[in-house]
Amino acid sequence: MLNEAWKRRLIHIAHSGTGSEFNLKTRMEYPKTVLGQKIHQSKTMSHSFPWLHKIKGSILKNEILAPYTSIQIGGPADVLIFPEDIRDIQTILKNKGSQPLFTLGEGTNLLVGDRGIRGVVISLKDCFKDIKRPLFFRKETGNRRAVIKAGAGVKMSYLAKYAARYSLTGIEHLVGIPGSLGGAVIMNAGAEGTEVGQVLRSVTRITPDGEVQTLKREELSFEYRKTIFPDGEGIIIEAELELEEGDRSEIQNAMDRHLSRRSQTQPLTIPNSGSVFKNPDGDKAGRLIESLGLKGLSVGNAGVSIKHANFIVNKGGATANDVTRLIEHIREEVKDKTGINLQTEIVTAGE
Repeated sequence: MLNEAWKRRLIHIAHSGTGSEFNLKTRMEYPKTVLGQKIHQSKTMSHSFPWLHKIKGSILKNEILAPYTSIQIGGPADVLIFPEDIRDIQTILKNKGSQPLFTLGEGTNLLVGDRGIRGVVISLKDCFKDIKRPLFFRKETGNRRAVIKAGAGVKMSYLAKYAARYSLTGIEHLVGIPGSLGGAVIMNAGAEGTEVGQVLRSVTRITPDGEVQTLKREELSFEYRKTIFPDGEGIIIEAELELEEGDRSEIQNAMDRHLSRRSQTQPLTIPNSGSVFKNPDGDKAGRLIESLGLKGLSVGNAGVSIKHANFIVNKGGATANDVTRLIEHIREEVKDKTGINLQTEIVTAGE
């Protein structure tokens, strides 16, 4: 049986060939199914990127994005860039022109289309990983607090454990979130009543014109699973969290309980994209879906998890089209039977 690395390699070969001397595109008709995944020919625009030599980080052309997402689904990116530093990002923003730009973190809570993403994809997976030592201070009430400054690429699970080492409470319930700090800020990620927006002190981002901008918490607005930024979009590179000093053993116990519940109630061993739907007011999306007998329902190779009905899993070779059709069927069933219009939490990108 082929291991996962070889599967990805064969899927990649189906897209882009083995090298400049021989390209399988000349020998294959599209779309083509390889190892259960339907592959479409990428309308790559690599000729439109003459500035790529200015980038210090890694560059991959026509790269399949499925391995970079937690649900293991997604077609090729025209250009996937792993920037080395802020200057690389500024170079991209300065030179990309009218080309679309998409920022990719850990790839959780994300569904990339089967035809992939046109233009430039920036992955922050391997950069902006620094965490500064907490700076403690005492408020007038006498409570000791601390500010932690961390890069947007830091995983939330690691950040929560790092804070616990210094007996800092406030994000221990976020230890099970699989994404990065940057993604958690954008989504105002939360669990068990805790949201990132509650502890966020500031966010540093690179604006579309390449300027480094720091926004205070007061300049942001927080909604359920969404943070609203002023003046359009930007690429988050760093954030400050303000936490309170607590009891280390209690913090650790809370994290242990949370991780234990998560392993028992969520399909962590099967590729998935996290919670698909936002919880409606006063209810849980998973409870609604399960109450209609939709657990285990499949479309193609995408299925509603039998462990948690608000998760859609990739049972092997699922496509984005499978997932999209399943999402729409669930929404229609819930709307028809309960009158509730479920809103998706999952982010979709590409074609």
